[in-house]
Amino acid sequence: MPISSPQRLQFPPRSLFFTTLKQRVDAYLSEPGRRPTGNWRLFAKAMLALAMMFGGYAWLVWGASGWFEGALAAFVTVQGMVMVAFGVMHDGAHGSMSRRRWVNWLGGATMDILGSSSMLWRQKHNMLHHTYTNVDGRDDDIALGSLMRLSPSQPCRPWHRLQHWYAPLLYSLLSLYLFVFSDFQKVFSGKIGETPLQPRQWWELPYFFGAKLLYIAYALVLPMWFHPPWLVLVYFIAMHLLFGFTLSLVFQLAHTVEGASFPQPDQDGKMPYEWAEHQLLTTANFAPGSRLVNFYTGGLNHQVEHHLFHKVSHVHYPAISRIVRDTCREFGVAYQSFGSVGAAVAAHFRFLRTMGLPQPAQQGN
Repeated sequence: MPISSPQRLQFPPRSLFFTTLKQRVDAYLSEPGRRPTGNWRLFAKAMLALAMMFGGYAWLVWGASGWFEGALAAFVTVQGMVMVAFGVMHDGAHGSMSRRRWVNWLGGATMDILGSSSMLWRQKHNMLHHTYTNVDGRDDDIALGSLMRLSPSQPCRPWHRLQHWYAPLLYSLLSLYLFVFSDFQKVFSGKIGETPLQPRQWWELPYFFGAKLLYIAYALVLPMWFHPPWLVLVYFIAMHLLFGFTLSLVFQLAHTVEGASFPQPDQDGKMPYEWAEHQLLTTANFAPGSRLVNFYTGGLNHQVEHHLFHKVSHVHYPAISRIVRDTCREFGVAYQSFGSVGAAVAAHFRFLRTMGLPQPAQQGN
């Protein structure tokens, strides 16, 4: 059964495995000329992503003529948005983009430019998802109500038998759902699931609404000065569908795949595995050897390394992955990885099909 109260969950004390692993990763990051935050490659990619997003937007609003050119401009804009979300916002929100806090804040604030909320993301993703990965009732990423079943502890509904067929449609609605409903629901209810929001500073609520208005102004109102409103809405929705689908699929490949576990606490709120082993049991890599995938996803194909060391920039994940893999092998700890994007996608949709059955195969404790 999912956790229905905000009681504090407790992980067992840190193991020798994680102590050893952290020492080895720290030693790697402390070598001369190296630091945990991003380097020039990250900032070059950030500039490229922002140029694609804003350049594509300008092309779409003021330069494109005809459906084909408009569709091409929209596609470029969305790819820039995806790369900003994965490679700029994600590192910035985790504080791993730069040693300067204001740079990290700006990087995280690109979430607001994309239509959602950096304030909510930091608690929903950084705190809840990264601490309680795949824990039903705490990890909001697997909480889709009755629409989909993403954990063995969630009730199985008759329509879940078809969830591996309708999942892509729901995934495509992610960014629209955040912008139109979910962010406001969390702010007005004061909760993420059953977990209360952290106390806000005085400026955060005005900032939240101001950012939403700014997004509406540049994404909808300004283009309607130059194009028919119905056409702007068509492009707006179509771009969000592609954007939402891409974001959803990449994040789903990390935790809701065959082999991932879904540990639950006992009645006293005690988790069965120490935190690092919990992350390894609930997380998987995909296409770790692909430079293109690593570049495009901002290192999110190395989710194992990201979950263990989320304060480290994604530019270090390929190198760190060798340390993590070898240490896992030495201590006999699970290390899950799919060789390609296709293999991970197939494992995800097999998982969805299994979860749609009344009594699925056990996926974890």
